[in-house]
Amino acid sequence: MTFFKHSADTPEQFLLQLWQQNQGAISRTLLASEADPAARQDLKQDIFLALHQSAARIQTAEMPRAYLFRIVHNVTVDHIARAKRQQWQPLDDENQQHFTQDCPSTEVDEQQQSQQLMQAVRRLSPANRQVILLAMEDLDAPEIADILQISQGAVRVRLNRAKTELMELMQHGR
Repeated sequence: MTFFKHSADTPEQFLLQLWQQNQGAISRTLLASEADPAARQDLKQDIFLALHQSAARIQTAEMPRAYLFRIVHNVTVDHIARAKRQQWQPLDDENQQHFTQDCPSTEVDEQQQSQQLMQAVRRLSPANRQVILLAMEDLDAPEIADILQISQGAVRVRLNRAKTELMELMQHGR
């Protein structure tokens, strides 16, 4: 379990420190949830706004990092639901290739593997995608259970199913 250390006086300072310490995890969640860079930026702003509105509650939460990820999760789920209603389409593989054009070959290989993983994660069922993204950020079962508001047993079942589905997607390249 990862504990958040802070020295902030105000909820806004606390939130900024929490955001900075988890920015990489939030960015990876955004990348796995939204392929379009402009829509991803909008989602990031929506998340930060929701976090700002809950800054005082986050500061006093027993597990502030889990609370942060619950908000990230909820805003992302709402975004995906809106996108489905509006029938937005993610970038196709060809359009995503421009991200890897100017990289040395070893970085390209790593980026392609990472891109394949993110594409496979995007194809997971929503429940499996939620749990695998949180697990990929080194959150443990109690934290994931708190974020998703399900039992720890349900987290373990979903995680097992998500890993199985992800392996199938990666092997078959669907």
